[in-house]
Amino acid sequence: MKNIYLLKSDSYFLLNNKIDELTKDIEDVQKIDLDEALITDVINDASYYSLFNDKKAIIATNTKYFGGKFLYEEDMEVLFNYLSNIDENTILIFVCNEITKSKDSTSKVLSLGGQIIDLTKLSEEELNAFINSFIDKNNIKMDKKDIDELYKRVGYNLDLLLNEILKISIVSKNITNEDILKYSSYNEEDVTFDFSNAIIAKDFKNAFDLLDKLLNKGAEVNVLVGLLASAYTTLYTIKSMLQDGLSDDQIIELTGFKSGRVYINKKNSRIYTIEELRDIIIELCLVDKKIKTGSNPVYTFKEFLLNI
Repeated sequence: MKNIYLLKSDSYFLLNNKIDELTKDIEDVQKIDLDEALITDVINDASYYSLFNDKKAIIATNTKYFGGKFLYEEDMEVLFNYLSNIDENTILIFVCNEITKSKDSTSKVLSLGGQIIDLTKLSEEELNAFINSFIDKNNIKMDKKDIDELYKRVGYNLDLLLNEILKISIVSKNITNEDILKYSSYNEEDVTFDFSNAIIAKDFKNAFDLLDKLLNKGAEVNVLVGLLASAYTTLYTIKSMLQDGLSDDQIIELTGFKSGRVYINKKNSRIYTIEELRDIIIELCLVDKKIKTGSNPVYTFKEFLLNI
């Protein structure tokens, strides 16, 4: 049995579906972010033996060892020593930002029985098969012509397409072309600030729908990170001034903000503590650093949003 996997996907749905498939019937599943942890942390957790010798799965995200130009020689030596003697009851899944088959580290893992699973190069037939499986699993009925209509509206962005299907299915489990025209809202103008406002208000369902639309239009993740950083910094500034006892007029005079902007931010700040706002701003800085140092931008940004 192969128990070492190098997994790559730009789709949250495909990625999580494949992980669920690989870890089926395994109760002990652990996830480690290699942007925050060391490869020795992965090995230590993988090396732990349970009293009942049950199967376990370790999922290492943001793995950079198998693509790019850096060698990570010390980390690789430690990892290969472990992989050469990996227990048959342990599955290791490395979620990679990039996979280069010709790279020495990748070749060595393949020689040990590792397997590459690249979900970024699915054919149209494979995409359609996944969509049909997704629809059946969620008890949704759709004709092929209606799926094709959604493709025309949102493009071949699988996450965006499935989010639209889920959204419409709240209204009707038997989705028709009429439902798509009525409830699929991807003909709107620029939704960048709608996205920012949805995040600030913690309306995450709407926010993720808008984010997928922006990504499908080619929006740069680092621009969205900057937008949120600016919005939360404004929120933090105004809430801090309010806690210091400043009036609206004093805040307007000191910041140069319009009265309407102060009013909206006062209202939005009520659902946050000053500590939460500070932590979010710090996390946005870390997200920006991760993206600029090679982490998958979409995956990293969505992971941040899920933890707000």
